[in-house]
Amino acid sequence: MGIAAPDVPSPPPPPPPIPLALPFPPLLRPDLGLLLRPWGHPGDAAALAGAWADPDVARWNPVPDARSEADAARWVAREGDRRDLGRAVDLVIAPPDHPEGVLGEVGLALADVERRWAEIGFWVLPSARGRGVASAAVVVFTNWALMDLPITRLFARTSPDNPAASRVVERAGYARAGKLGDGTLVWMRDETD
Repeated sequence: MGIAAPDVPSPPPPPPPIPLALPFPPLLRPDLGLLLRPWGHPGDAAALAGAWADPDVARWNPVPDARSEADAARWVAREGDRRDLGRAVDLVIAPPDHPEGVLGEVGLALADVERRWAEIGFWVLPSARGRGVASAAVVVFTNWALMDLPITRLFARTSPDNPAASRVVERAGYARAGKLGDGTLVWMRDETD
């Protein structure tokens, strides 16, 4: 006969995923010169592979080691899975008069399921830089995410060596929340802002 082990409560199960939706219809803002749409047009994989190869996109954003057009096509094909699992939602920034074009990307990744916090990220291609495209896209995306998705807080991290990214999130209403040990600036915006 053995000694009975005391009842030890098991840890609570992890919270269920929060399915993330796509905007429907896509976020069209001709007054700001942009359309935010899902990935999936025929030329998207080539545009994404080109963006991953851009030194500035790769410097300021996490890009995969495998950056071929075939790798980009696989990433695009799995975008729906990431949304359904509540991990991320990524949208193409396109010109409103050329919806199949790609100027950049804006998206979010869920960082804390229980508190419903997500990190926003963005990039634009060299041809779209300096025209306010990133700022407009982050404003439109942030407003949509905080109003229509089950997100209570968005935050962004920017490098002190990339002041343009800091200006983008500041223009979108993010407040500076602090600085990490490596100098990275942290910005946040809540659903009530």
